[in-house]
Amino acid sequence: MRRFFSLFSIFILLAVLLSFSGCASQADAPEKEQKLSLDDSLQTNYDALMDQFENGGDFQRFSNYLSQWAKENQIDVKTSNDRYIVLSKAASSGYEDAETFTLHAAVTFDNEADQEESLQSASAVMAALYKAERHGTLKGIFTLETMGEAVGADALGDTHLKADNFIDMTYAGHTALYNSLAASSEFLATKEFRTVRPQYNKAYRVTLKGTPNKSPYKRGSDYPNAIKTIGDLLASCQSSSILFELASFSGGTSSSLYPEKATALIVLQENDVESFTNRFESSFERVEEYYEELEEPFTYTMTEAKIPKRVLSNTDSNHIVSLMYTITNGTYIRSDKGEIMAASNIGRISTKQGLFRMEINAKSLENNLMDQMRSVFETTCGLCELQYKETSFVPLWYASTRIPLISYLMEKIDSTPSGMLENRAAEIYLEKQPQLNFAIWATDLDGAAEHLSDLLDYMESFGIVEDEETKQ
Repeated sequence: MRRFFSLFSIFILLAVLLSFSGCASQADAPEKEQKLSLDDSLQTNYDALMDQFENGGDFQRFSNYLSQWAKENQIDVKTSNDRYIVLSKAASSGYEDAETFTLHAAVTFDNEADQEESLQSASAVMAALYKAERHGTLKGIFTLETMGEAVGADALGDTHLKADNFIDMTYAGHTALYNSLAASSEFLATKEFRTVRPQYNKAYRVTLKGTPNKSPYKRGSDYPNAIKTIGDLLASCQSSSILFELASFSGGTSSSLYPEKATALIVLQENDVESFTNRFESSFERVEEYYEELEEPFTYTMTEAKIPKRVLSNTDSNHIVSLMYTITNGTYIRSDKGEIMAASNIGRISTKQGLFRMEINAKSLENNLMDQMRSVFETTCGLCELQYKETSFVPLWYASTRIPLISYLMEKIDSTPSGMLENRAAEIYLEKQPQLNFAIWATDLDGAAEHLSDLLDYMESFGIVEDEETKQ
């Protein structure tokens, strides 16, 4: 009898334990399946990325991280490498024939500030992929931008650009919608020059370095252009009758980037060394003000050098220095609201093998302004006896506000679309697929938290989901 009660007690105890275990499992199950809110997803993604790349990173590590994140969230990894990664979610039930969407974010690890901004855009794309529930085929593309070049977008195959709606998510401190990209032209100014033996006896090398691979169109006039700065220094000396001879002038690697470094080698008349030094010090103070405000390092030096064997002839030197002073660099014109409508950048200069070369990039949000800049460059080159040539041209891109994608975002974001001077990845995509239904959405985490749900609602509007009455 006691044995019977012992066995009975054991069975009762096991039943109770199993029932509690089952209840605990059922209670835990919903917590495991519960998704983060959109706001929490945005912040969680961003915090995780910032922790992962706190000490800098590279795109392959970023790609590996996203691949793991995608697998954990049942998102397909279509392709992944050290330049781009493509994630995809298949169309949900009832949305097999719905319009497709692709969201893009460019990511850079060149410096801390740009990295933080680009990871906010990446977090927004991740959150959209994570939270989207009713949609046609949905893709998220992340590409590498480095050294001022959209290398990931350039390497991305055309097949990944096939979408009914393509939205580039980029960073801005305030939410804005863009439906226009500036026209872009490359100009080349050249002059064959004659060299002579130097007549003066004090050689100096003037060098400015401090702006690594920055776009002048994204940064406005934040940074001094190293080529233009030294050119203006020489022009001020020339206009003040400070006698010098120009031996060489070089700098920059790309017409569309601030030159990271520029150097001029000059030979001075000894009596003018002090006057030139005073001019240099004034120039230094102006540059220093820029970089102190930016809190970034720079070097701007005037150091004595070995006298070169040859210098440019006085006539050729005067023409080149005059060009440096008169050529348009930076903002060309602003709108009534103060927005930059047209601008240019002296990005590269050299005096090799008897040929002076200056490469200039110009961008404009209106075709007539680009025509004006062409005329100004051609006239300026002619007055300074230099040859002028336009080497390439990319036309202005514009999407009508009547296009459904633009119209919808315009209403929901409450933003009047405007033009953007530069977006490297967008320019490449539109060159590859000119008919792409494209929009640029600039925002930060706060803006994405406020409006990303509107985009998900727009995706949802294209599906056909049967309600209960239809099923009956």
